[in-house]
Amino acid sequence: MTPEWYASWFESPWYMRLYRHRTEEEAREAVDLVQRLAGVPPGSKVLDLCCGYGRHALALAEHGYQVTGLDNSHYLIDRARELYPHENVTYVVGDMRGPFPMGPFHAIANFFTSFGYFDTHEQNTSVLRAIRANLVDGGVFVMDFLNAKLLRSTLVAESMGLLDDVTVLQERWIDEPFVRKRITISNPCSYEQEFEERVWLYDKDMLVDMCIEAGLRVRSIHGWYDGAAFNEETSSRCIIVAEAI
Repeated sequence: MTPEWYASWFESPWYMRLYRHRTEEEAREAVDLVQRLAGVPPGSKVLDLCCGYGRHALALAEHGYQVTGLDNSHYLIDRARELYPHENVTYVVGDMRGPFPMGPFHAIANFFTSFGYFDTHEQNTSVLRAIRANLVDGGVFVMDFLNAKLLRSTLVAESMGLLDDVTVLQERWIDEPFVRKRITISNPCSYEQEFEERVWLYDKDMLVDMCIEAGLRVRSIHGWYDGAAFNEETSSRCIIVAEAI
């Protein structure tokens, strides 16, 4: 059986190398949103769902939260423990569809378009149901997702560059209901590796409806980490702040 795209890609060292331009400072900007706009007080128990190699989990811990960083990738969790340890963070391997250890939580954050990974809509909605089940009543959920409408009009079909002396070709296309990316890493006369990314193209209204169906009331929607209002035509991100009811 062919493994799911995320099982192959996130277990590869190339994932971290391709996205190493995503900085700790950017992570801190995203986490500031949790404190300022979501109103989650320091000392709260927070789950960083799909924490990757720990950038956001560390920033959450530095804000005084008690953090659980959960990711399905053994490789990324190992790197998080190595690169971003903190006395207020526990990193665990787990599935975003649940169950989540160490809950319930006062807040759950899902950063960096880490949603819509699964083959079916039902599997994606099961993630939101698991989030609601693991929040205290009145707990806050923050989703940091792409702006589907803007992406449709600005998608760059192909780009190529050098990374650590190898060639990286990235091909992007829309294959409804997904946006897909093929990543080909080539070292001439040596090897070639191919990976994929695939995410459901949920627009703002669809995400809001999914949250409501899961028992989450949407409090606000933002277009960037500074708290700017969401504009479907121009916003780079679709950041939803919701509350467990």
